[in-house]
Amino acid sequence: MLRSTPVIASKTVGDEEIHAEFLSDTGRLRIMGGVTVRAEWFPPHSWFAIASVAGYSRWGTRPDEADLLRLIENFMRLPGQLAK
Repeated sequence: MLRSTPVIASKTVGDEEIHAEFLSDTGRLRIMGGVTVRAEWFPPHSWFAIASVAGYSRWGTRPDEADLLRLIENFMRLPGQLAK
């Protein structure tokens, strides 16, 4: 059975609250800063993004909150992300 409840993680970076949300039924991955969508991916790109930071946890199709926290940390290290 597909999970309709999103997996969500939040982290404060600087003075901004960053949220990552993964919907298992569609595979959509979204990173938001406040109400602004900073990035959005769909399969297979969403799975690759999660798998690239998740290591051996559960791969990219079934992330947990810890995987999404790693994704936020990785995303915020990209050039130009802190300036937005």
